[in-house]
Amino acid sequence: MTTRGARGFTLIEVIIAMLLLGIVALGSGGVVRSLGLLGRSQVSTGRHERPARLRTLAMEYVQAEMEYLQNRDYYVLRDPAACNPPGAPTPIAAARRVPGSYLDANEPRLPASFAGADIVITTDPTITAPAAAPLDCRPRIVTVTVYLAAGDMPATPGGAGGIPFVRSATARSWR
Repeated sequence: MTTRGARGFTLIEVIIAMLLLGIVALGSGGVVRSLGLLGRSQVSTGRHERPARLRTLAMEYVQAEMEYLQNRDYYVLRDPAACNPPGAPTPIAAARRVPGSYLDANEPRLPASFAGADIVITTDPTITAPAAAPLDCRPRIVTVTVYLAAGDMPATPGGAGGIPFVRSATARSWR
């Protein structure tokens, strides 16, 4: 004796009907194509195909570079012409391009998808009454600009022109 539900179908009849519907749905190709597209969207064949992923990679690099420089001593970022207290370490270059000029092995590496990045350190222009040198240690602006292609970069690091892919800046001051 089989138990019939409220509509008069047995459990086995319902399972068989669901199985048949599943086979028809898979056989129609719509589900198969949808599943195939899911796998395809995870693969990038060109550098312009997935701009959101590239922007994420660029922002991760910029954030890592900013944190790396924030953890450096202020005197390494200073303007040596204006802020040169006795015993201060040698400052880093005010403008440089990576991957060619990494500071050390601990500096974040630029992802291979990008041609280069410029790191530029300037004095904050909003402070108009500087103190006298050698202790004019004003805030510094650190700008990191990532370029997608070699043709997008200006001729010199931090120079005019160029087509930045991602740019970010932060301030660093003497404490």
